[in-house]
Amino acid sequence: MSFFDAFNISFSSLRHNRLRTILAMLGIVIGIASVILIISIAKGATSSITSEVSSMGSNLLSISPGSQSRGPVQGGGNVQTLTYADAQYFKNNSDFSNVSAVSAAVQSSAQVIGNGENVNTTFQGVSANYFETQSISVDFGEFFSEEDENFYSKVAVIGPEVVSELFGEEADPTGQVIQIKSQLFRVIGVTKAKGSSGMTNPDKTVYVPVTTAMKILLGQNYVQSIQLSVSDIQIIDQTTDEIKQALMERHGITDESNIDFNITSSKEMQETLSSITSTLTAMLAGIAGISLLVGGIGVMNIMLVSVTERTKEIGLLKALGARKNDILLQFLIEAVVLTITGGIIGMATGEIFSYIASIIIKIPFVFQIYPILLAVGVCVAIGVFFGLYPSQRAAKLNPIDALKYE
Repeated sequence: MSFFDAFNISFSSLRHNRLRTILAMLGIVIGIASVILIISIAKGATSSITSEVSSMGSNLLSISPGSQSRGPVQGGGNVQTLTYADAQYFKNNSDFSNVSAVSAAVQSSAQVIGNGENVNTTFQGVSANYFETQSISVDFGEFFSEEDENFYSKVAVIGPEVVSELFGEEADPTGQVIQIKSQLFRVIGVTKAKGSSGMTNPDKTVYVPVTTAMKILLGQNYVQSIQLSVSDIQIIDQTTDEIKQALMERHGITDESNIDFNITSSKEMQETLSSITSTLTAMLAGIAGISLLVGGIGVMNIMLVSVTERTKEIGLLKALGARKNDILLQFLIEAVVLTITGGIIGMATGEIFSYIASIIIKIPFVFQIYPILLAVGVCVAIGVFFGLYPSQRAAKLNPIDALKYE
């Protein structure tokens, strides 16, 4: 019996038992679709998070207040271990030649009033260099200057969502006055739409000079973070060590276990996020892969039923001269065709649902070839592995006993 003949017999059997064939393929379809859907969503989410972190630049260092530990970062919010003077020290000290821009930052929530409307949002007090370190550009007007920062100017740069809620869509509010915590500020600029970034949304933020925010709006003498941009990312680790040592000296700390600040880089954040998402993707894909195992067992059960139902047919084929290998090949082809067909349908279903899911949860749709190649390989492996036992059982049947089978 040639391979072509074995294939025709296998295909004919599957076609004549359509309901059984569909039920056998269903587990494979669901398994493959689940794996592709999970991998696609995970990759899309990873791409979205990575682009958000990358938008800040891979050359960004962030200093936050709080005690340093091996576990999660502690401190922040109301911890008072960083000052505006710390930020100015790095900005004005020529010893830190790799530091190209420095910004101190504080933030709080408040009701912002303007044009007879009001909105509850976040305001951030930042240095003039903040917009450079965060890759934020202006759509209307301009950013405030170092002079505004030095003279506690009541000027504000606002996000497009704030503009929309206070002044209407596509309005140019430059020159208008808004009120923050009973203080009047003149709008001098509007940022370009950037989209939310993690827990913050630059488009719904009001930016004012950090000195104005500290003294006039919040009445505090400490900052909540210091952002630094470095010129040469190749020596970012060295720069981090230099900043760490300098801050320890400024804060009078001699024992590293007592450090009252944390320094993180956007590069570290990218690596950490990539590691976490890769682990979660592998774990979720493994869980989805269990359905493939169930689907393979279903294929084996269907094949065993097929062998039992076609015992007389097998006996007749053997009586006509078919060898063990011919019977083995016939049933093995049947199992592989079953799983590959289910796999193709599963791949198409998985990609379609991945695209729909990316639209619903607003993440990039990432089409990758390797999950499809993996799915094809898995389908062939399942077909061979779970089809081998029924095929061998059929091949070992005695032709005389098979012909007498009722």
